[in-house]
Amino acid sequence: MKAVPGAIVLAAGLGTRMRSARAKVLHGLGGEPMIARVMRSLVPLAPAPLVVVVGHQGDQVAAAARSSTRDVRVEVARQPEQRGTGDAARCGLEAFAPDFDGDVLILYGDMPMITSATLEAFIAGHRRVGADVSFISAMLGDAGAYGRVVRDREGAVTAIVEARDASPAEIAIREINTGVYLARAAVLRASLAELRPNNAQGEYYLTDLVTIARRNGLALQAWCAPEAAEFAGINSLKELAEMEAEIRAAVNRRLMEAGVTIVDPATAYIGEQVEIGRDSVVGPNVQILGRSKVGEGVRIEGTAYLRDVEIGDGCHLKLGVRAEECRIGPDCEIGPFANLRAGTELEGHNRIGNFVETKKARLGKGTKASHLSYLGDTVIGSETNIGCGVITVNYDGYEKHLTRIGSRCMIGCDTQLVAPVKVGDDVYVGSGTTILNEVPDGALCVSHHPQKVKPGWTAGWRRRHGDRPEADGSE
Repeated sequence: MKAVPGAIVLAAGLGTRMRSARAKVLHGLGGEPMIARVMRSLVPLAPAPLVVVVGHQGDQVAAAARSSTRDVRVEVARQPEQRGTGDAARCGLEAFAPDFDGDVLILYGDMPMITSATLEAFIAGHRRVGADVSFISAMLGDAGAYGRVVRDREGAVTAIVEARDASPAEIAIREINTGVYLARAAVLRASLAELRPNNAQGEYYLTDLVTIARRNGLALQAWCAPEAAEFAGINSLKELAEMEAEIRAAVNRRLMEAGVTIVDPATAYIGEQVEIGRDSVVGPNVQILGRSKVGEGVRIEGTAYLRDVEIGDGCHLKLGVRAEECRIGPDCEIGPFANLRAGTELEGHNRIGNFVETKKARLGKGTKASHLSYLGDTVIGSETNIGCGVITVNYDGYEKHLTRIGSRCMIGCDTQLVAPVKVGDDVYVGSGTTILNEVPDGALCVSHHPQKVKPGWTAGWRRRHGDRPEADGSE
């Protein structure tokens, strides 16, 4: 049996205390939107359905939610008007099949530190005591803006009171509600139907589920989490930066303990999903994000931006390399100041030098492009040399076209290849050539015009311009 049949992630709010036009859950944390971390914690539970409730910037929030749940289908429910967490949960439940009667887990999209292990323990505890409704509580020294868990003299939970609605005595309570709930779908439907906006904000509070459960004689449990830090809230950009620093420090420690040298941990920004092999060196001011995989013995000098890249063993990335959604085979030398865009694939033993840009470019083993070239929508064989200033002219203003270059070719400096075009194997291309048509194997290709020399021309040109001082470049 699955750990939890259904789940609802509430992510419709703007997060006004962030003082930002961007939805709170879209703010980056550890190199990805914070909601992606929440969604990833649910993947091991394999919820079906898994529903995300969106509102403000709904399309972007939905895309971010799906980014970390490739193995679990995500359904999207929309809350047209933000009328509170209870209303959001009601919108989410409407995305379930009418006859669904399994357990439903509800949590928020701005809980980036929550773990699968905690959720699994919570679900197990709910089922062990046979509760109808359960929620996760935690003990905090300073409960701040969290809702307080109110108990009677026997210790039974009687209500959850929002901080803005709490009395002075209730504000002093240290046990807080984290906002994570679990209830059978039928119980949840009936309870949500009883919600009323009888509070200072005029909203439907999900916390009122506790009061409703008590009133209806349902079995209620507050499961106290052992690690309150998992439920730390982010309500400002300052708090976001503080949590970012904690995550980054933990990632760096883990990598260094595994044999990775990080020259300056204070300026290394490495995502939690990144894998780096032993004896690799990460220089200062390096960002490695997404699902990047770096092999063993890789040297990244510094000031690099790498996202969703695969880097083979023994590679050397020099200063100022940017690479995204690409694969770099073993023993490659990249940079300085190279830009490898999405779709680049280097088979290995390649050289991509300074100010070279690639995009959807596949380079065979040993092929080199050492300086100042653009290789877009290109397939190149092995052991080919791309000279300085070579351009694949891939865009006609409407469509992108493919350039094919064979193996063991010498493509001279300042060559333009106007796609779609094919150059065979063992071809030599003279400098300054424009290639418009297919070049067969073993050919020499040039498009030079005859050189013309006019002796004495410079003196006449200067006389025509009155031999002005600017003729020598001065001003």
